[in-house]
Amino acid sequence: MSEIVAVIGILIAGIGILGIVSPGTLTRFASTLFQSKYGFYLAMALRLLLGIALIWAASDSHFPQTLIVLGVLAIVAAIAGPFIGFKRLHTLSDWLLARPPVLIRAWAALAAGLGIFLVVAVS
Repeated sequence: MSEIVAVIGILIAGIGILGIVSPGTLTRFASTLFQSKYGFYLAMALRLLLGIALIWAASDSHFPQTLIVLGVLAIVAAIAGPFIGFKRLHTLSDWLLARPPVLIRAWAALAAGLGIFLVVAVS
C-alpha cells in the first residue's frame, strides 16, 4: 500500500508543481474535470482510495499518526461530497478557480508540499 501512497503523492506533487508554474493550465484542467458529474464522482472515488491507502500504509510509515489523520479526512471528504451535492461543489470549485493566480500558486504550493510529504512519509 505504501507504493500506492507514493504514486498518489507523486501525482499530487506534480499537479502542485504544474499549478505553481502555470496556474492557468491547472485551472483549465480542474474546471474541465469538474464540469461533469463523472469528474465529480471520480474525484470522490480517488479521495476514498487515498484515505484507505493512507490508513493502510500508516503503520509502516515515518509519520503514522499524521497519515491516519489525513486518511480519515480524505474519507470524510469523499463521503461528504455526495451529501453536499454536485451543484454546490461545482459552484465552490468555480469560485476557487476564479481566484487570482497568486492564490492558485499558493494552493498549488501546499499541494506540492503535501505530495512530497506523502512520498517521504512512506519511503
